[in-house]
Amino acid sequence: MASLKQIAEKAHVSISTVSRILNYDETLSVTQETRIRVFKAAEEFNYTKPIRKKKRKKVAVVTWYTEAQELKDSYYLSIRLAVESILKQLSISITRIFSDGVISNIKNCNGAILIGHFSSNQYKLFKDLNKNIVVIGENTIKYNISCVSSDNEVSIKNVLDYFITNKRTNIGIFVGNGRTNDGLEKIYDYRLGVFRKYLKSKHLYKAKNVFEGAVSTNNGYKMANEAYEELKNEFPNAILVASDTMAVGVLRFMHDYDIKVPERVAIMSFNDSPTAQFSTPSLSSIKVFTDVMAKRGVDLLTDRLTNDSKDAQISECIIVGTVINYRESSNFQGEA
Repeated sequence: MASLKQIAEKAHVSISTVSRILNYDETLSVTQETRIRVFKAAEEFNYTKPIRKKKRKKVAVVTWYTEAQELKDSYYLSIRLAVESILKQLSISITRIFSDGVISNIKNCNGAILIGHFSSNQYKLFKDLNKNIVVIGENTIKYNISCVSSDNEVSIKNVLDYFITNKRTNIGIFVGNGRTNDGLEKIYDYRLGVFRKYLKSKHLYKAKNVFEGAVSTNNGYKMANEAYEELKNEFPNAILVASDTMAVGVLRFMHDYDIKVPERVAIMSFNDSPTAQFSTPSLSSIKVFTDVMAKRGVDLLTDRLTNDSKDAQISECIIVGTVINYRESSNFQGEA
């Protein structure tokens, strides 16, 4: 694991600047370029060895965020950076397109990698513009588009079992909500479905313990505040949070209101970004291997570009496993 000092040296900033950026300190006045440099430095310590170069092609990398929005969500930022790193190692030129960019530019590329969530209308448009498309971050088999996604079911069940074994049975979940960037469709977080079904099987599900909000640090704080005001003494003693970004806000609320973590509330997050490692207390988090997802996504696309057989045109969905990293926010050692 990289230290703050290593990241600071790599990004040419101070250690305190690295810490504040990774903890989404919005009072910090730095440029977008500096923030990107810090996140990229943190991610690059985990990147794999160079990949064998292939014939030069052009690939569009399309993200569902604007550049400013992406800086507030290290999960999608890390996927894009990993995809672009691999494409560069393959000597494939990149056309980067944010949500406010010119989507039709993918027509001039050999293929496109889409990162995030898009509406059915958008997927139809993408397919009309370019037949060689792969999505990373969403299951798009129903649109006949190959995709790479991460495991949710196994990791969530294991975390819930961990909570229950440690007598934390009043379990809540903070999930992200929102709409596709064209505003046409609501984004459903499938982790909520896994959470609900599994706790119902244990007769432990409580609908009042489910809270939804946009994925940001400030909304994490706001959701924790609303939940605490609403539930008071019945506030959960364990919470699953949809992302490290949101969880940082939850931790800030707990600190401000002197709610002990993990003594009163245990917290488990998602993504295991550098933010999780350097938060206070350090966040337990389900590690999503964005570098592996990026590699598999590029593999799917390059296979389509180099293989003319009918098999290569059949849509595939690759599910990448996850690993749970237990840290201070769910450390039950010493409890009765």
